[in-house]
Amino acid sequence: MSRHLSGSFLFLLAGLFALPFLAIALSAVATDWSDALLPRHIGLDVITSVLGDPRFQASVLRSLAISFTALALSLALIVPAIVAAHVYWPALDRWFARLVVLPYAVPAVVLVVGYLRVFSQPPVQINGTPTLLALAYVPLCFPMLYVNVKNALQGLAVRDWLDAGRLVGATDERVLLCVVLPMIAPAIGLACVLNLGILMGEFVYANLLVGGRFETLQIYMFAQRSESGSVTSVIILAYFLTLLLLTALAIWLSARGGTDKR
Repeated sequence: MSRHLSGSFLFLLAGLFALPFLAIALSAVATDWSDALLPRHIGLDVITSVLGDPRFQASVLRSLAISFTALALSLALIVPAIVAAHVYWPALDRWFARLVVLPYAVPAVVLVVGYLRVFSQPPVQINGTPTLLALAYVPLCFPMLYVNVKNALQGLAVRDWLDAGRLVGATDERVLLCVVLPMIAPAIGLACVLNLGILMGEFVYANLLVGGRFETLQIYMFAQRSESGSVTSVIILAYFLTLLLLTALAIWLSARGGTDKR
């Protein structure tokens, strides 16, 4: 009996959580919704108008470009550091475990003010440029990369593999590149998907560092707040669906990583 009650409660809770999403979806397709509980007429005119807006398309492309640039820099800088610290420098690895909370512990506004002061003076004067935004996004990628890569490494006998490789004349770099990296690739992919969702939805950094000079999706959404509710709902709906796809991809990668380990 309690099992059925628990299932009914979870189903009811899921329905309550889905109500805002359904309301946004209805607002996106409603063409006449003013004096009734449900819209009188629905259509896809607003959706096609927003999706066909060159400004919306450009903002999505900018968000993707800056996010993938930050992810590429993070993979090139952070992943080798995590692997090297795990294998060769345990003391540095302990510092990484402490610093992983820094992007969440320090308010974003404080970090942005620091970036503006550092990068608004020579010799590195890149204030207000997409380059600064990409560099500022790199530390935001560190926590997800560290947690996922570290968890994957802890389940592997990396040091034993390195010892075996030395016995047959293989360098540590070759073992790490050809053996360890393929084993942790699902964890890296999962971290990239999660970070992409975070970067696509980031507003404080983008608004304060570049503003309207480099209009990302969140800045475009903020600029459209004074338009009709249907336009805002379409933008939010598109963003939610993007996050839903990224979440599904993250779940698939997580399940695939667990299957590969078994």
